Amino acid sequence: MKKVTYIFNIALVTVLMACTAASTYAKTINFAIASDVHYSSITETENRKFTNGAKALNGLIDRINENKYDYVVFLGDNIDKSNKKNLVAFLNTVKKIKTPYYLVPGNHDTHKISGLTKEEYAKIVHEYNKTQKKEATSYYFYPSADIIAIVLDNVSSGMPSTHGMYNDKTLKFLDETLSKNKNKKAIIFQHVPFVEPYESPSHNILEKDEFNAVIRRHDNILAICSGHYHREFVKRDDRGIYHISAPALYEAPYYYYELQIKYDKKPFLKPQNVKIDGTAKPAI
Repeated sequence: MKKVTYIFNIALVTVLMACTAASTYAKTINFAIASDVHYSSITETENRKFTNGAKALNGLIDRINENKYDYVVFLGDNIDKSNKKNLVAFLNTVKKIKTPYYLVPGNHDTHKISGLTKEEYAKIVHEYNKTQKKEATSYYFYPSADIIAIVLDNVSSGMPSTHGMYNDKTLKFLDETLSKNKNKKAIIFQHVPFVEPYESPSHNILEKDEFNAVIRRHDNILAICSGHYHREFVKRDDRGIYHISAPALYEAPYYYYELQIKYDKKPFLKPQNVKIDGTAKPAI
């Protein structure tokens, strides 16, 4: 099966000095991201083959437990139709994971008109997954003393929509969280990507300029990880931020991403030596 590997090198300002520091203070974090599981209690419908999706999710859980990742993030559309039955079934399946795991809300997971409200969704997730300390759809956690992971809710609160959306509260949360953690590198996890794998006027972020204004005020963002487009994609922008889009787990070849961050113990004092290795791996 095809294996795709990406190597990212960030800000090697003074190679000799950085390597000297790394030899003494090197640290590594290994984690996994998976997107668009579209889990359902229904076996099959006209549009999606849920049998393969459930099989891929169980395969992913086996891979996670075998590799003993530091943590795992599900990047949204974890269920196909927003209702309590599907969400509880998904959570009862992923509770077999033996490492901390976190959920990003996707446009299929919550919508007020014909599914779970965000408050209902957050309450159920918190009840079944004690790793998520707060009943919230936007929150943060610390994979290490030097890195902050920020989960952002960028999907509709009302009518079902495939567009990405930020409200003022979410953008303020992001701005304040980055400001309070400026001495740490930040990884942002959200369902809809800021940089699209391909152009899609029906799937893009509506408040793109507002989001861009926030992230350009901060120089500590390492990567933004997303899903939604069902397409593998990696791009480094003009500021050195890596935009990583994960494919849909429920579709062949059933890939998830394994990411490894290698960095100096104090990586944010120049010269920096931060490297991410990202590998697309099959779940089944």
